[in-house]
Amino acid sequence: MADVTPNDVVLITWRDPGAPTITLVPPGAPGLQGPIATTGTVNLNSPEIHAMAIVTLRGTPGEGVGFWRFGFIQLKFITDERAAYQGIERTHGSSFVAMDRPPARPQQLCRDSAGIIGPLARLPYLEPPIFYYPEQALSPFSGGMAGETTGFLSADATIPADGKMQLLFLFSDSPGRSFAIELVRTNNIAQSLNFIRSLYSGNAYATMFAVQKGVGKPIEVMKSFQWNVRWRAHFDTKPGHATVQLPPQSRDFADMNISHVVRGPPNDPLYERHILDTRLPNCLAVIDKAFKHPVIHESTQWEEWKVQH
Repeated sequence: MADVTPNDVVLITWRDPGAPTITLVPPGAPGLQGPIATTGTVNLNSPEIHAMAIVTLRGTPGEGVGFWRFGFIQLKFITDERAAYQGIERTHGSSFVAMDRPPARPQQLCRDSAGIIGPLARLPYLEPPIFYYPEQALSPFSGGMAGETTGFLSADATIPADGKMQLLFLFSDSPGRSFAIELVRTNNIAQSLNFIRSLYSGNAYATMFAVQKGVGKPIEVMKSFQWNVRWRAHFDTKPGHATVQLPPQSRDFADMNISHVVRGPPNDPLYERHILDTRLPNCLAVIDKAFKHPVIHESTQWEEWKVQH
């Protein structure tokens, strides 16, 4: 019987060179639109992370493997997203903006994807849309052929004469925040401008390569890894209200980490039972809502805000 096991999957991970970066974009800079055109913004960028799965299907020559599905599943299980602001004078007050807690973000766990993709973009229609990329028809791998992202074998696909079929799948992601975090905001209680003093943005993911061996069969995670990216920094306001990033303080960082690859799904009860849960919200939709409706605290004095959630 045709089969593929974790032993038939080679999963390789790597990342582009460099470290995550923090870039200040001042008010009036080219390309700024909407409210941030007058407030300026902080852009967070990270190197791209990559994974490659080399998969070998084994079976009897001519055996059918129609509509077998292959692809990456990614869950995001940690999001930290907050910024603290302060007026020039104590009487100008301070404020705290958070996008990582209720009601801005009702829950931490979400299903990540390359865009908010509906079922009609995820053939075949009769199966749940859980993969990171939209699905497409697959072609057997041969030396030098570009890899696929996610997809399914045609209805008439069969095991070749040598008893094996090889497929190559590629994954990449590069989290960041662009034109979303203001340099300056109005403190409505103190009726004054508050300038950014610190921010923390952190994201942790579980990325899994999975196979479904035909219509109606269970989706099985073959191999997986975890990774994260984080930014933490402090800022000051110079004469003329120009914002500058301060030299790294204790516990400031901008880094990215990738775990080793493991057989099967990550053994973590935090999200293990949700890997195939199609009711999980889409991460991009959750982020969009959180930034549009953040949790905001304001004061008429300088505060040491409680930042945990």
